[in-house]
Amino acid sequence: MNHAPLLEPLDVVQERRRMPNLQDYLRVLWRYKWGVLGLALAGAALAALHAWSQVPIYRATSTMLIERQAARFVAIDPVVQAPSGYDFGEYYQTQYEILRSRPIAERVVRRLGVDAFAPGVGADQGFSLRRLLPGDEAPPTPPTDAERFEAAVGAVQGSIAVQPIRNSQLVRIVFEGPDPALAAQLANALPQAYIEETLERRLQMTEAASTWLNDRLGGLREKLEQSERALQEFRDRERLIDAKGVDSLASQELQLATERLAQARRERADREILYRAVRDARASGAPLESIPGLLTYPLVGDLKTAVVEAERNQRELSQRYGPRHLRMVEAQSALETSRAALARQLESAAASVERDYEAAQLREGQVAGELGAAKGEVRDVNRKQYELQRLEREVEANRDVYEQFQAQFKQTAAAGGVQNANARLIEAAAVPTTPVAPNQRRIVMLGLLLGLALGVALAFLPEHLDNTLKGADDVEQRLGLHVLGQLPRLETRGDDDRSPQRQFDENPRSTFSEAVRTVRTSVLLSAIDEPHKRLLVTSSVPGEGKTTLSVNLAHALGQMKRVLLIDADMRRPTVHRGLPALGELRGLSHLVAGTAAIAECVHRVGEGNVWVLPAGPVPPNPQELLSSRRFEETLDQLSAEFDHVVIDCAPACAVSDALVLSRLVHAVVYVVRSDRTPWQVAEQGVRRLRRVNAPLIGAVVNHVVPRKGRFAYGYGKYYYGGDGYYHDYGYGKGKA
Repeated sequence: MNHAPLLEPLDVVQERRRMPNLQDYLRVLWRYKWGVLGLALAGAALAALHAWSQVPIYRATSTMLIERQAARFVAIDPVVQAPSGYDFGEYYQTQYEILRSRPIAERVVRRLGVDAFAPGVGADQGFSLRRLLPGDEAPPTPPTDAERFEAAVGAVQGSIAVQPIRNSQLVRIVFEGPDPALAAQLANALPQAYIEETLERRLQMTEAASTWLNDRLGGLREKLEQSERALQEFRDRERLIDAKGVDSLASQELQLATERLAQARRERADREILYRAVRDARASGAPLESIPGLLTYPLVGDLKTAVVEAERNQRELSQRYGPRHLRMVEAQSALETSRAALARQLESAAASVERDYEAAQLREGQVAGELGAAKGEVRDVNRKQYELQRLEREVEANRDVYEQFQAQFKQTAAAGGVQNANARLIEAAAVPTTPVAPNQRRIVMLGLLLGLALGVALAFLPEHLDNTLKGADDVEQRLGLHVLGQLPRLETRGDDDRSPQRQFDENPRSTFSEAVRTVRTSVLLSAIDEPHKRLLVTSSVPGEGKTTLSVNLAHALGQMKRVLLIDADMRRPTVHRGLPALGELRGLSHLVAGTAAIAECVHRVGEGNVWVLPAGPVPPNPQELLSSRRFEETLDQLSAEFDHVVIDCAPACAVSDALVLSRLVHAVVYVVRSDRTPWQVAEQGVRRLRRVNAPLIGAVVNHVVPRKGRFAYGYGKYYYGGDGYYHDYGYGKGKA
């Protein structure tokens, strides 16, 4: 029995993945609300403890002016920096980095003294838990003077902040620290240290520049003299008087030679056309008078006219006289004479064409030679001119550099030690009275927000890591199967693991029984015109509740018609566990093997319309038994005696029994367990069934937690088959 797939392909379904909505997020947050709230409060408490344990920090600010032009007061600046196009943004950024540098910090420490930076001097240490703890601590080893100095320099560099004021030459010097008086002293001492450092640096630069310029002038003077001698020697050697005039004359000659060559090539091209026409006419035997170019010659044109006139006169006389008439003889003689003269003149013109073409070729070659000589002369002049210009540029450059250095040296020597600072203190820092840090309220709010964010992240982490199917919407979106119904989770009592299979008979009014009736209705409505006579129930892996659904669905169908339940799980049969009286009876393996009749193997359950065909002894080759011809014939016989045949088979991902049985049934119901079955595994099982065109009519979601009158997601265990029994799904040992 072969069927076409009843649902859309799985590849199409995979393109529609269920996107989470606001309700999903709210549901997750509500589930973990106490954990999220606890983490938020814990974060706020830790932040508050941290805020109150920190040392108060005070801020002192002074304002100083850094001028631009003072940086070029000393005349040596054009030597050490670009005289034009200077980027003042880079200049000020450089000054800010100098303010933060170690030399300035060392000057500040020397000005205030190392003792001013001793730990705890004038500082409020704040609250500390360590003070409340008892204990005898050994006194620390006192640091050396070098270590104290390094610590002080590091403290200055670590607490300084340089804040430029936009669109101005002002800059704020900000110091933060636990001692307000020391912060104010540092804010005022740093500008003074910067001014002193700038003045000393400029004095050193002036002295170094004077020494360097004095040494450099001697070398520049010698280099200038060498370049001047090289220029004069080149002029004498090449006998150059006016290079520009020579260059102009050579250029004119080259231009004239180029024009003559172009004219000679045009003349040669014009004569070559007529020459080729004459040569082709002689080669082919064509008359020369067919060449239009020859007819332009004066005598040829006149003779051609005479021939035409003689031919016209002969035609007129031939209409009145005979060929032997005296006038006809005279006309014929005149025509032949004209034609002979025309032929001779054409030959003369053709010879003239050949001579003209050869003369044009000779002239073109002569003009080309003249042009080559002119080009060579121009190249030679250009080479000399280039060398002359190079030497002149070198002399001019050396002279400019020498004159600039000489003027710079004179200005530097005249300026002497006159120096001016480019910065001054505008506003001194006052001793602060209010701390700026820590901002306790902000720290507590930040801790609260971080704790809240961590709680929300930890709440959503399990949801994103969980790859199990959650319910009807998830099954439809990921597997592309219509959900026939959802079975709630059953709470069992003690070690009784058979109660789920007897729920429909023992508790007909329970929620579970109503859910089974819903599945029954969905199965019947899926084929109203041609009811599903053979129904196969399978799942992805063991432990998903397919046997429980098979037994209870068979009892639900038995309320209306005769139903046969077949336990075709020949590897791990479990139908008999819900019906203990069938444990030792003959079953499917006996019936297919032919060792027992149908009446001996089919057993009625109670007084209802449900009969059960147990698995019987576990055969060594279950799949060969289910795919045999004998099994198909047996199934046809059983289908003729019952209205519905419900077959419980092995999981589709564990073995291939479900693929074999799907060819023999009218409908396949796929069982998935909520919060346990990974959607990748279920998708693999559905894909395997679709590959063999199994008649999948839908899925049943099992083990759903009922909550507030509806089925919601849940967790827990479903103890109807015993965890571990299906752990190693293989061939069974012994009998069912």
